[in-house]
Amino acid sequence: MVRAFLAVTMPVSVRSTFQACREAFVSADPAWAGEKWVAPENLHVTLRFLGMVSESQTDEVIRRVGESVSGVDPYRLRLDVVRAIPRPRSASLLWIAPSAGGDETSALAERIASSVSFLDFKPDGRSFKTHVTLCRARHPRRVPSDALDVIERVLHRAEERAVSVSVRSVTLFQSTLTPRGPVYAELATIPLGM
Repeated sequence: MVRAFLAVTMPVSVRSTFQACREAFVSADPAWAGEKWVAPENLHVTLRFLGMVSESQTDEVIRRVGESVSGVDPYRLRLDVVRAIPRPRSASLLWIAPSAGGDETSALAERIASSVSFLDFKPDGRSFKTHVTLCRARHPRRVPSDALDVIERVLHRAEERAVSVSVRSVTLFQSTLTPRGPVYAELATIPLGM
């Protein structure tokens, strides 16, 4: 059994931009330095968390997801909008959300959800929102507007390739929880439009 999820991966150029966002944010508000920042190699858009799956279920996930995304054309996802979730005065999360490609990603996530409905895992019921999680606060805390502004500046100064993802596949990951944070291992890459 493995703990698994399906995601859109981030190219190195986008991960580097998001790392620059983290550095700029912490420089603007050093109190956030000790929060749980996502390691650059772990940055992704989660399309569907699957819970614990067996090897045979993993094979079935790959097959069914492959069928469900075979009719989806590749597209561009532009990630350049910072969000404090649920609100800046009491945020638990910092996200980077899309200005383009969000609807396509939501539709992709919906197709995937239907294709993996055979699994026993029941998600938490929250509606899907396209995003990359940058940070999880240990306790809800205030996010100063100037700290959000510095991330916006980093994102808006970045070249197109440094904030855009060419979504051509979905990746199935294994997630192993450790005291230092999760470690992800790629199990399969499932191409779109095949």
